[in-house]
Amino acid sequence: MPGGLPMADLGEDRDGLTLDRLHIPLGPVLPDWPAGLVVRVTLQGDVIQEATAAVLDAGHARLVPWPSGGGIARELDGLGRFLAVAGWTDAAARARGLRDARLADGASEQPDGPVFDLVRRVRRSRTLRWLIRGIPTGGSDVAALLETRLGVIEAMLTATHASPVSRPAVGELPELLVGAEFAAARLIVAAVDPETDRSPVPQEAPHG
Repeated sequence: MPGGLPMADLGEDRDGLTLDRLHIPLGPVLPDWPAGLVVRVTLQGDVIQEATAAVLDAGHARLVPWPSGGGIARELDGLGRFLAVAGWTDAAARARGLRDARLADGASEQPDGPVFDLVRRVRRSRTLRWLIRGIPTGGSDVAALLETRLGVIEAMLTATHASPVSRPAVGELPELLVGAEFAAARLIVAAVDPETDRSPVPQEAPHG
């Protein structure tokens, strides 16, 4: 690391070719990034070949829990973060505004119509579908994860006991990133929205 700057080294890629390997950290401080999350990736070209994930001060941070009945607010929070990473800033701001209103006044005091309108607007966006199409995340893809979140929000508005989105632990995140293009890494993290308070030790994925 001349002058403290990381330099590329060499290694075999998945096709057996010897290419430059560049080590890049993501987090813990990035806009619309899970608090405390650090993801270190090894790139060959623009493809993530290796990844590790950890949460700073895991097990020691004093997290403020979502209030009882705040499930819709939690889903709107994740949706807002995803839309911001995707570059749809006005829809992201709308999701956050609806989240804040529900946290401030309680779900019973807020009309459901604006949330339904936002879900329909996101679901019907051809530009967003074009942007996220074909981005894999393990056995699923980013578009499917987004549709799951939208469906859960709708279910929570119409059913008292609807379950929230199932979010992976940080330990599962590296496997979802290995093999992905670097440009898609933040979209993948935002789509899976990992639980950053459940990983006490760094987790690593093997060479892709």
